[in-house]
Parts: sequence; C-alpha cells; structure tokens
Amino acid sequence: MSTISFQSRRVYDKKHSRLQVFYDVLIFFGLSIAFLGTLIPNFAIGQVRFRDNFEGTLSGWKLVGGHAIEIIDSKDKIHGRAMAMQPDGIVYALVKDSEQWGAVRVEGEVLFPTEGHSYLGFIYNYRRDASRTDFGEIYLKGNGSYLRMNPWRDGNVSRLLYEEYKTPLRGDDAIVINKWHKFKVEIQGSMCHYYIGNMSTPQITYSLFEHASGLVGLKPRVVGDPVWVDNIKITSIKRLSYDGPELPQIIYEPDSLVTKWEVIGPLKQPNTAIEWTSDLTKSEIVTDDTTYTWKPFQVDARGAVVTGQVTEYIGNRPVAYFRTLIESERAQNVVLHFSTVDEIAHWVNNRFQGFVYRDGYMSLPHNDWNAWYDFWKNPDHAGRRIPTQLNAGTNQLVIRVRNGQFASGGFFLRLESQ
Repeated sequence: MSTISFQSRRVYDKKHSRLQVFYDVLIFFGLSIAFLGTLIPNFAIGQVRFRDNFEGTLSGWKLVGGHAIEIIDSKDKIHGRAMAMQPDGIVYALVKDSEQWGAVRVEGEVLFPTEGHSYLGFIYNYRRDASRTDFGEIYLKGNGSYLRMNPWRDGNVSRLLYEEYKTPLRGDDAIVINKWHKFKVEIQGSMCHYYIGNMSTPQITYSLFEHASGLVGLKPRVVGDPVWVDNIKITSIKRLSYDGPELPQIIYEPDSLVTKWEVIGPLKQPNTAIEWTSDLTKSEIVTDDTTYTWKPFQVDARGAVVTGQVTEYIGNRPVAYFRTLIESERAQNVVLHFSTVDEIAHWVNNRFQGFVYRDGYMSLPHNDWNAWYDFWKNPDHAGRRIPTQLNAGTNQLVIRVRNGQFASGGFFLRLESQ
C-alpha cells in the first residue's frame, strides 16, 4: 500500500509540477499582454519630437526677427516663464528640424495680454529657397476672436483669397484677453486641422496650400500687440485624429469656371512680345535674345488661379502672364466675369481690352476687395464683368498680373454668354 501511495504521490507531484509550469506561463503571458496593453496607446500617440515650456533657452528654435522674441516671466505660478512675441515686421520662430518629422500634432497654450490688434499665426510647411519663402499660415485673432487662413507667398499675405474660411469663435471657444487658451494643430501633407477650445472637432480643416512638407512655427502679427505662448509639444502621428467632413463645409464648383491655364513667369518686367503675339496657339514666343514657353498651370480645388505661386513680392520678378484658349463655334459677344485681388491687364485675340481693378483694399466698409469662390452666383460677391467678343474657332485670352500690392496673389474667372 505504501509503495502504491508513494508512486501515486510521485505521479501527482509530476502532474502538479507540469500544471504549475503551465499556469506560470499563462500568468507570465497574461501579465505581459496587460503590460503591453498599457504601452499600445502610447505607441499609437507616437514619438514626442519636441517640447518647450520656456524655462530654459530658445535653443530649439530658429528665430527670424529674434530681437522681437524673448522669454518672459508670465507672473503666473502655473505657467512660469513663457515666450513673448512682439509685432515688428517679419518675425517668427520655427522649430528646428521639424521638416523631417512628417505628419505631426502641435499642442500649446496661448495668451493675448492686451486689448489691441493681435494674433498668433501658426506656420506650417515652411519652405525657403534661393529666390523665395513660402508657408501655410492659419492665425488665431486675439481681439475679434476668430480664425483665418493666410498663406504667405514670397512675403505677401493671401488671406483675401480665402475669406470663406474666416471662422468666428463663440461661447466656450471664444478668446478672452489675458486668459490662457489651449490649442492643437495637426498637419499631414497639405492638410491642416486647427483646434481651439473644442479638442475633439477641429474648427477648420484646410488643404489648399500647395506645399506638403516643411518646417512648423509660430509668429505674431506684423504690427499691433504682443502674444505669449507656453507648453509647446510636437508629436509624430500616423494619421489625423478627425476623419469627418471638411470644415467649414463648402461646395466648390470649379467646372463652372475657366480652369485650364498656361503661364509664363516670373519676369522682372512686362514684355510686349508676350502681350501682342499674333500666333494664338503657339507654345513658344521668340524674341531677339529670349525664348518664352507657355507651361501648364494648375488651379486650386476651387478653380482659383493662385498667381502668388509664380510671382515674387519681395524678389525682383513680380510679373507673370497667364493664358487660356477658348473655343467658340461662332462669333459672339461674351462676358469675362472676374473676382480678383490682383490688378489685371488683359488681351483677347491680340487686342488690348483694358484693366480689371480690385476694389481699394481696406477702403470700404465691407468685403468687396476679397476674391470669392462663389462670385458668379452670389450677388453679394459679384466681382467685375467685362464684355468682350470672341471669334469663331480658337480665341486666346492673355492676362498680366504684377505682384506689387499687399494681400494680392490670385483671381477667379468665369466665361458667360452675354
């Protein structure tokens, strides 16, 4: 009996040992999975690329107009020191190496310390080459409490092309002077999502800026009052958080506009050989010392001809020519219907037709100086109508623009039967 009991005990111990090992393995994997489960959300959030609470130096920033940017004592126990940006012409702070990080989320806090004109401009996809500097910008207005799109192209602002994106902030989202507000911006390629107040749904989603990569940064208004920022954090993301319809929800109808264009430029000055060419379909214009070639030009998703992509404002080549060819079955009178922030000179079939002026910038008590995407169907945004005559067959329209006016850089055109 004792032998049998001993053997049974050994068999029992052996089975128990195996079961114990099995249970230990299960517990180990269970704990490992639980541990990894705590890490997965952090992995999903992505790598923190940059963080600055401004308790140190500004060594992580590339400053332009650095004399107007400093670290100050905010007199707030929670925030301590902050970065103050004073309006003084071209002033901005770019995050070093941020063009290498791909899609990112930028979080921070902003305070407008005074009642005067002020904003915090968020810079993204900043690019600079030998001839020009371009970047996307969306700014948060302190006094006035709104958001506005304002891409910069060679030093010239272009907000008048994007008035439909002006977004008032109301209720809990409204800006209060001398109060800290959290903001968040996500950028993936050319898409920019801006959050203020409500951190689950962006106030604006915008994809019309032409560049899809570059530095990110911050800037104050060119003139006016200061802005303070604190607790900047930049995180790599795999995708944008928001996956709903674009905001604001706008239906564009580019097929109702003239969207097939060619361009010559930028040029230092006007060229009569381009303006008075007699061969309407020729792709090259040859002068004594130069050959000019018409090249395809892509309008934006709204149908706008964004001339500021070509012309220079700070540089010495402010002129460009845009051409479209119009087929007509018969000779007829038509109307060229413009909405423009450029001052335009135009020629039809080698005949000078005159000038199309934008309304005086900031000279009227309404927004007639903007270029509107819906100008052809909204009587409040009517634009300029210019009667002209088309021949039977191919007709050539040549438009000259010169980038020398503040807040210019584009137009819309619709061809209408008279």
